[in-house]
Amino acid sequence: MRDEKCVNRALLSAGLLMAAGLALQGCGGGGGGGGGFLPIPAPAPAPAPAAPPPAGPSGPSVEQLKSTCNGLKGQVLAGVTVTQTARFEAKTAVNASGFCQVLGTRAPFLDIEIDVPDNWTGRYWQQGGGGFDGRIASAVTKDGGGAVTAVDPTLALKGAVYAASNGGNRASVPAQAAPGVWASGTAEGQQSATDYAYAAVGTTVRFGKAVAQAFFGKAPTHSYFNGCSNGGRNAYIAAQRWPQEFDGIVAGCETMDMAGQTGAWLRAASLTGTPAALSPAQTGAAYAAALSACDALDGASDNLIGNPQACSFDPAVLQCGVAGASSDPALCLSAAQVGTLQSFLSPLKLSNGSTVLSGYSWGNGLGLGWGGLGGGFALLASGDPAWLTPAKQAGFQLETDYYMLGAGLARIGADHDKAAIASYVASGRKLISWHAGSDALLSPNDHYRNWTTMTGIARSLGLADPNSATRFFIVPGGGHGAGGSLQEVDWASAIMGWVENDAAPTQLTYSFTSGGTARSMPACQYPKYPKYKGSGDANVAASYSCS
Repeated sequence: MRDEKCVNRALLSAGLLMAAGLALQGCGGGGGGGGGFLPIPAPAPAPAPAAPPPAGPSGPSVEQLKSTCNGLKGQVLAGVTVTQTARFEAKTAVNASGFCQVLGTRAPFLDIEIDVPDNWTGRYWQQGGGGFDGRIASAVTKDGGGAVTAVDPTLALKGAVYAASNGGNRASVPAQAAPGVWASGTAEGQQSATDYAYAAVGTTVRFGKAVAQAFFGKAPTHSYFNGCSNGGRNAYIAAQRWPQEFDGIVAGCETMDMAGQTGAWLRAASLTGTPAALSPAQTGAAYAAALSACDALDGASDNLIGNPQACSFDPAVLQCGVAGASSDPALCLSAAQVGTLQSFLSPLKLSNGSTVLSGYSWGNGLGLGWGGLGGGFALLASGDPAWLTPAKQAGFQLETDYYMLGAGLARIGADHDKAAIASYVASGRKLISWHAGSDALLSPNDHYRNWTTMTGIARSLGLADPNSATRFFIVPGGGHGAGGSLQEVDWASAIMGWVENDAAPTQLTYSFTSGGTARSMPACQYPKYPKYKGSGDANVAASYSCS
């Protein structure tokens, strides 16, 4: 999927999110921008340092590994047919070790990539998808001429077998692309929906480990899953369904409750075409006003909201006619539009008082594109393709349809079982949960609420201190997906260090570009946020403390 760099946010038109994978690398980082659904981390652009040591003299030789690579095509491993293999030799400043890329397919539309390094360290790394998937988050980036320009750091620097899939549909083939294929009424469409919901994760891990076994004659010693947004959903699915397969999991920019998140998306989509709906220009102007009011809360005026939890900016001051509001009728807000924004920033509740979704923090793009996402997940829940249309979404009723979403998403396996995730944590395996603080697509506050519920269950299962097995981090100021790249935040070293060396992460570094300037800030363990120390370069993480 690395052939897609930045999908135009205008794709979120006509109430439908086109399943283009939406690899937004470089689009969400930094200044709190909004973005499309579910980015996929990019491979490392920087020169690769020395490779990890090989497995040892008892392992297969490079010539034996090459022979295995050449001989796998056509074989069936763990129910997946190997369709293609390719050998990549070591390349200065890109990958210090040669590796074999193995491509496989399982009917109807599930495609998988496994990359096996010569200098395997025993690690297995599975990468989650993005959007409605449809493309593989490949470990290999090539230029227009086909030359390799980057390799994922887990493969190039950590010596891990790398695995990823397309989630069970093919965005490049209209009849096989989600979400439309799920509405086809065919057995293939139903299997594609099941693969996207959960099954692709399990098929990929079984195939990936079978491939490693074919090369090295043994299973991985440490296994990891990583993903952001839909990849974060995949990560929680991995924890609850295949806990024995993964020693450490990193789950970002999701909420651990897709029924609630989908309900919030569709509730907002039901306002489309009414006086209460905001235009993109109004949404952008409102965020700019919030940024102006809250930028300095972290001690530095740097064009991002470093502590969105502390931002109490009320959109009521943007109402047309209020002193200080814009005089441009295309930018100021009606009373109904003020109410819409206030509803996004407040908990969404049922009439019985139960919380469907915790309110959002200020982010750029609140409400934009939510109908396309909500429609796709409502289709998964109900099997009704009408949910992809604005007309059906306009009739969404939270009090009744929320229960349909909960039951349907659970039935197809697309939602989460917090007790099962808690059991994974209570077993001593490690889970890093994280969110971009100014995410305007999936609520960071709801993610933390559900994570807290999960840790409470883990306590009831006998884990005295959940902090010993799971921690929650906030990437400051970023929009949806910011921090998802391993070059932005080194989640790989964090989870591997915790699992392999018992080095629990307390503070990470978020590296990004804002306004053309390279910056870094701490990614703090929640509820701490970065605070500028009052001196030093505000573009450098060392000038901040987590407080």
